[in-house]
Amino acid sequence: MSRLLLIGGILGLFLTFLGKTGPGIYDYYLMKDLADRVVLEYANLPEKEVMRRINFELDRSNIKTTQETFQFREAKLGYQVVVTQRIPLVFEIGGRTLAWKGHEEMVLKYEAGK
Repeated sequence: MSRLLLIGGILGLFLTFLGKTGPGIYDYYLMKDLADRVVLEYANLPEKEVMRRINFELDRSNIKTTQETFQFREAKLGYQVVVTQRIPLVFEIGGRTLAWKGHEEMVLKYEAGK
């Protein structure tokens, strides 16, 4: 019986971890795909049109960004995009806060363009 409780507890922690981090990781990969499209497909478009398309894609996917999350600027040959997604790894379980010291957040970073 104690093995079953232990396995259930571990499974519960794992599902809590996935429920907390999964949406952030999914948003990161959507923004990474958008960054690649900006660099490869939108390179010849004016900046205003590229911003319109970026905002449309982010709004369509319900991704809330800050200025740090999705950085976009002109480069020599098109555009450069830097995606920085911060995912908190602090969990509230049963009124207690669970966090590993020094690992309070996961930072995913991607750079496209030069």
